[in-house]
Amino acid sequence: MTLAQLQIQNLRNIRSARYNFHPHLNLIIGANGSGKTSFLEAIYLLGSGHSFRTREISPLVSHDKDQLTVFARTNDEQSISIQKSLTSATQVRLNSYPCQTTSELAYFLPCQVFYQDLFQIIDAGPSVRRSLLDWGLFHVEPSYHNLLKEYKRALKQRNALLRQKAQLRYFEPWNKIISELALNLDNFRSGYFSQLQDEFKRILQQLTDIDCDIGYYKGWDRKGTNKELAKILIESHDSDLQRQYTHYGPHQADILIDSHHLKAKQFLSRGQQKIILIAIKLAQTVLMGKPCTFLFDDLTAELDNAHLDRLFELIFTLEGQFFITAINKDSIAIKLSQHPHLIFSLND
Repeated sequence: MTLAQLQIQNLRNIRSARYNFHPHLNLIIGANGSGKTSFLEAIYLLGSGHSFRTREISPLVSHDKDQLTVFARTNDEQSISIQKSLTSATQVRLNSYPCQTTSELAYFLPCQVFYQDLFQIIDAGPSVRRSLLDWGLFHVEPSYHNLLKEYKRALKQRNALLRQKAQLRYFEPWNKIISELALNLDNFRSGYFSQLQDEFKRILQQLTDIDCDIGYYKGWDRKGTNKELAKILIESHDSDLQRQYTHYGPHQADILIDSHHLKAKQFLSRGQQKIILIAIKLAQTVLMGKPCTFLFDDLTAELDNAHLDRLFELIFTLEGQFFITAINKDSIAIKLSQHPHLIFSLND
């Protein structure tokens, strides 16, 4: 399934626009401030219910308007729409029926976004990198999403007890529940990561000569002593009371990115980091086993011609629909010249 048509009303500086897409390659050209990123933002809204730039509604709605609307029709005549308002609840419709959860959107239109803040995956804390695991498992393990929600509910209860400084006996049932759920989550994550690691290495070799490894930390037992989380929760009880939150568990899991056994952000250029993170996300879509919608914002930034050539050679072989923005078409159009595509100019 691909997007055939997109309509946007009152999204940032896009007052009203309508586009008909190519099923594989779409290039969006425009000067800074012309709305290129907002164009990608509109598609991402349909696949997630929120923007990749902000969770607030007011910055999204055009000045002097009180709501925005994005509508899309697919190549197989399905439809999806979202309306965000400053004064009422968000309305989402999938094939004309109300859509109640963002998970329905994510299943319908899986999106991978490559935005300028992509580098925060390396620079930021574990939560951003952990979201990669959650995204991937959401699309390959049907029971994972509910398992993760169940774990978060149990963790919330334990953290509430910590803030209340409750007696130790009240923690015992929650420690048991958390430990059991944690084991199930780790089984999913470690199994998925093993596959991701192999696919990442294969794709990275196609994109670059950079040597890079990724590792997985499950959120406890960093030294690999096989100590059970239930025991660790007991041992860390006093320190958890002082912190007023649970320090160990799957909510602290992380993807570790290293090059030559050094931290990636200390050793690699931003262009090299960008290639590595593109490789991780492309590897995820291969594991997903179905076409994905790829949103590349300012793809050419910080990438030399050699890396761009290798990236496009890979893109041409991948299933899915690509939306790529650039300031001018000269840097990309020649690479696309031998492949069917459409170009949209936002300067007109």
